[in-house]
Amino acid sequence: MWQDALAAHQAGRVRVTEVRAADFLGAGAYSPFTLMVGAQVLTGAPVSCPGDLDAPHSWSYTGDTARTLVAAAGNEASWGRAWHVPSTSELPVRGLARRLAEAAQAPAPRLERMSLRELAEIGCTDSIMAELPEMLYLYDRPNVLDASPTVEILGVVATPVDDVLTEMAAAARDVQTAR
Repeated sequence: MWQDALAAHQAGRVRVTEVRAADFLGAGAYSPFTLMVGAQVLTGAPVSCPGDLDAPHSWSYTGDTARTLVAAAGNEASWGRAWHVPSTSELPVRGLARRLAEAAQAPAPRLERMSLRELAEIGCTDSIMAELPEMLYLYDRPNVLDASPTVEILGVVATPVDDVLTEMAAAARDVQTAR
């Protein structure tokens, strides 16, 4: 689909740009980390997560994603190409969970790798999780994005990971307080 849009751009029929984000982080973000790890870490519950818990992984803060979209839409140099959102962190799941627990003053996280069988069983009752086995290649090895052109040309820089994790911890406290 991107190739068709790019061809239409090159032919002068439309103006096209694309912004690509990694897995989302931030208060209210929806990603495998926030669904399977973050919520459990914040409550001190054990975590079972598919993939290599120690592989470096790019994480995109939702606010940085929005800023990248706005910057790409407003910059003539952005048309006809794709941009990566600058990563707020490249910590592995285990390291990110540890930092989130520290930000929330929660107990040290207890993580273990989820088996494919467990993931398949969850997928039988959860349509989102049913899609994850096909995407496991993103979590079984390092997955790091290079956003240097976004930083250099569009001027978007990543929000520090500790700011993002503090926001997530505060939002979780607000939800608990509201209950």
